[in-house]
Amino acid sequence: MKNRTDLISSVMKAADGEVVGKIRMQKIFYLLEQLGLNADLTFSYHHYGPYSEDLARSLDYAEMVEHAIKEEPRDTSSGSTFIAYLLKKDCGAVSHIGEIEWDKAKSYISTMKKETSIVIELAATIHWLRHKEKVEDWKAELKRRKTSKAEPALVARAEALLRGLQLD
Repeated sequence: MKNRTDLISSVMKAADGEVVGKIRMQKIFYLLEQLGLNADLTFSYHHYGPYSEDLARSLDYAEMVEHAIKEEPRDTSSGSTFIAYLLKKDCGAVSHIGEIEWDKAKSYISTMKKETSIVIELAATIHWLRHKEKVEDWKAELKRRKTSKAEPALVARAEALLRGLQLD
């Protein structure tokens, strides 16, 4: 788990020490894997799109055993709670995150952090449907799976995010 803790710490450092939301964290790692991270994480499809139990366990380990990150509960204006991940230990100089060069990884993560969690969820799901499940009519399938989220404007932003990451 130590190597995954280092990887998580590196991603957190590239994210300027904070990633807001469990869904966002999962989708950042999923999309980084598609960009060449090569972290040996297994993803499967769940309600919010691609999900890795390996990553969830590694995040818990990085927090509870290594004390490299902290999960901080935060309240929304609607009264619900979400988790923000905060970097607790600086991992020092980093030249690569997994197999992605530092500058590219930092740029990818910055691009992903600029979007809402719904847009990054849709982007990861679109990628999953196109490339993992190879669904021909992925737009219809996306609408079926994400009825309340797959609004045309959000889908367009998700597609733009994928193009920006060169994952279209």
